[in-house]
Amino acid sequence: MERKELDMFLTDRTSSVKAKDSVKRDTEKLTNQVKINGTSIQVRPEENILSAALRHGIDFPHSCRVGGCATCKCQLVEGKVKELTETGYLLSDEELDNGYILACQSIPQTDVSIKVENKETIYGKVFQQKILTDEICEISIQLDTKLNFKAGQYVSLSFEGMEAERNYSIANAPNEKGIVRFIIRKVPNGKLSNYIFNESLVGKKAKVKGAFGNFYLRENKNPILMVAGGSGLAPILAILEQGILNGTKRPLTLLFGARKKEDLYKTNEIQKIEKIWKGKFTFVPILSEEPKNSSWKGERGLVTSKIKDHLTKDSEAYLCGPPPMVDAATKELLQSGIDKQSIFADRFTTIDHSLSLQIDDKKSRNKANFFDYLKFFLFHAVGLTSVVSLLMGGTYTTIGFFSLLFFYIVGDAVSGDDKSTPSYSKPEVLTLQLWMALPILSLIFFCSTWTVSPTDTLGFGSWLTDLFGYDFNLAKANTPTIVHFYAVILTGLMIGLVGTITAHELTHRTWDPISMFIGRWLLAFSFDTIFSIEHVYGHHRYVSTTEDPATAPRGRNVYYHILASTIKGNISAWKIEVKRLKRKNLSTISYHNAFLRGHLMSLCLVGLAYLIGGIPGMFFFIAAGLFGKTLLEIVNYMEHYGMVRLPEEPVQPRHSWNTNKRISSWTMFNLTRHSHHHAQGEVAYQDLRPYPNAPMMISGYLTTIVVALIPPLWHYLMIPKVMEWDKKFASPEELELAKIANEKSGIEKLIASNKE
Repeated sequence: MERKELDMFLTDRTSSVKAKDSVKRDTEKLTNQVKINGTSIQVRPEENILSAALRHGIDFPHSCRVGGCATCKCQLVEGKVKELTETGYLLSDEELDNGYILACQSIPQTDVSIKVENKETIYGKVFQQKILTDEICEISIQLDTKLNFKAGQYVSLSFEGMEAERNYSIANAPNEKGIVRFIIRKVPNGKLSNYIFNESLVGKKAKVKGAFGNFYLRENKNPILMVAGGSGLAPILAILEQGILNGTKRPLTLLFGARKKEDLYKTNEIQKIEKIWKGKFTFVPILSEEPKNSSWKGERGLVTSKIKDHLTKDSEAYLCGPPPMVDAATKELLQSGIDKQSIFADRFTTIDHSLSLQIDDKKSRNKANFFDYLKFFLFHAVGLTSVVSLLMGGTYTTIGFFSLLFFYIVGDAVSGDDKSTPSYSKPEVLTLQLWMALPILSLIFFCSTWTVSPTDTLGFGSWLTDLFGYDFNLAKANTPTIVHFYAVILTGLMIGLVGTITAHELTHRTWDPISMFIGRWLLAFSFDTIFSIEHVYGHHRYVSTTEDPATAPRGRNVYYHILASTIKGNISAWKIEVKRLKRKNLSTISYHNAFLRGHLMSLCLVGLAYLIGGIPGMFFFIAAGLFGKTLLEIVNYMEHYGMVRLPEEPVQPRHSWNTNKRISSWTMFNLTRHSHHHAQGEVAYQDLRPYPNAPMMISGYLTTIVVALIPPLWHYLMIPKVMEWDKKFASPEELELAKIANEKSGIEKLIASNKE
């Protein structure tokens, strides 16, 4: 079982396109050669393809670098690679069948050849600039060379004289002339959009990179329903133009939502399209804020309220506009019986990536000294001190419990922040510190369970008494019930601190079988091995969105969150694991199921607790383990409470609450630097930056946990922080999501803030 657990994430993949016959790695060879779209590079021993590509200056698409996002997926054309993580969690059936791999998790075992959709960068000049409404501008660019794209896709766009780069949908169909048009909305405080509106761009150089996205017209005969809002009309216009060129005969309805008459644009062009469309074409402009006494004779209300009036059971829907509109339209369509596979959406976003917290990663760092390594051993000292207090029983256990609270709460309050990030030359020492958590937690597990055992299991107490001259058996017998309660809480704290926190770091190292093995066993103590599935492949993808079970929405009670996040987290992990097994053609009910295997690991510990301490020992461990799991959910609650994010946008430092409190940082392997961790999940704990300007928690971790357990105090302290986050960190689109979250929260101050 142990050996298989070590190997669970290690697999070999051979090209299904041109597999080499019986290829073996030449152990004498120092490097392998990788061809990336025909360009050859050398890969160092044990170096993954992505790292090698970036080292050689190749612009390879990537994001998380730890196998959690699939941005770096590529097709293995020839050769053999060793996969460091389970690609079945991320790649589709079709992608697996076609030999796709993750470049960041693939080490060449032979010379290999891969294909990757590395988007091209093309330059051009602006030749036309039109102001269509007070908030909408159209620009036309003549590219130096033709851009390959599908009508409806978007590109990354930037201009001479402005460093900002944003994603915008192309508003016309592909053409041989190399002309692309964009419809751009003026965003309050938007760096690039305001530049476009305020400057004369004609003659200026432009740069486009792409194309990206899956928003394009599918080929079938079903009726088409298009719903657009604001500048979301851009890709719709491109699709309509392409439909005319293709002679599409499908019936089509376009619902275009705006606030007032003066916000409508391109209506003449759409009416021309209506006349020449091969099939039935219906255009319905809808105004939501047009004065009642105006001359407007058309539809009024929200554009989503008119969907049912133009829907058939076979309709295929295309949605593009502000996120709230797209979400509301999707909900309306699903409730009306439209299959999810028949809904295609492109949220119009204008997130200003300059909101990302900047930090000088190139700045030279001081070399780590002896103390920089030693400080992380405080973690082990806390664990071993807890063992002593548990074994000595009675007053000593009580002192140990309250001393731990004092150490963290007062220690964080008086010791200030740790903002140093030294350069460590011996990372193997830091990894060993993590691995030591398993023997320490195993010792805590045995000793705490022994303290409630009706017998002296294995003569352990007698052995200790002979060794130290203190009667441990007598101390155990005289320990009152209330102290055993403290012991449960103290043990649960250790399961959370020594187990879950360390496992969090280890299970992110999906490429390291030893770390994965130790990490999953550490999680077994809190009945939470599914964390290694849901956290890495779910939470990090959906953090701060409504899709993430671990992110607490505004107004939620912590006690409800503990239950909701636990249940939804298990459901999410099960779905992720079942999908992986299906893609690998493996049975759901089998040893291959990491979800089931993980819970069996926890059951093994329950059985072991029974052998050590009988019925009392078993229930003691179950209570402590569940409290350890509860701690994780409280930490989840406070790490992302009230934050919002668009699912399609990269996770940035602003999407996590951070703290740099010294004691918490040193004894929790820099878990406190959560903002950097979520922005760059591949960074090892010792290299995480403090981000002093990140959204900050109330205080250190244990202090914030205590506050979270008192809901009135929590909301009193956090409401101002959430409101500050909206003003300081949220993008315009996130502000729209925040307003929806405020309304749902039921908190008067948050609801009132929507009117400010």
